[in-house]
Amino acid sequence: MEELFSKVLQISVRCRDSEERKTSIRISIDLHVTSPVHKRDLRVKLTDDKDPFFLFKLSISEEDFQSLKVQQGLLVDFASFPQKFIDLLNLCYSEQESENPRFLLHISCQSSVLDGPVALSVVETNAFKHLNHLSLRLVQGSDKEIKEYLALCLSSLKAEKQLLEQNLQKTEDNLSRQLSYAQQTLTEKTKELEKLRS
Repeated sequence: MEELFSKVLQISVRCRDSEERKTSIRISIDLHVTSPVHKRDLRVKLTDDKDPFFLFKLSISEEDFQSLKVQQGLLVDFASFPQKFIDLLNLCYSEQESENPRFLLHISCQSSVLDGPVALSVVETNAFKHLNHLSLRLVQGSDKEIKEYLALCLSSLKAEKQLLEQNLQKTEDNLSRQLSYAQQTLTEKTKELEKLRS
């Protein structure tokens, strides 16, 4: 598995019968190659760093991509699609703090709350209309997938904690050595000063 993209982006969320709201969602994209046939799947995952149970995902195989390409009139092939998608996401990321961003991300769902399948759309706004560059249908993670995601988050946090503890120990050791050296130097200088006085 090769991670291609992972950033927190501002997304407008609209569910049925509710107001549109902005939220920060992490979008992760990776390319998964299964052997022995070297079948490639592009995996898109939406997570919320503040809500560990928020998980939406999509897996696009080369075959799935062909129907997506026809449905949405895409002009790229599967090999270049991941980078083009990432380029669009980076445009959204670079403009998300702007007063009037040209590129926006939208999530829409048919239910009144954010569950079930959702559509993630990359939209460009110009003076005339909203241009939908890409729309992907993501499904909510199953209980098993959410547990796997939580286990991955936990192991990542444990590894980060261990690294921080190691860095803290190194810093403490370094400061102890510096303090010891400073005390030794102070003692020597104090003795020299006493000799000069006598």
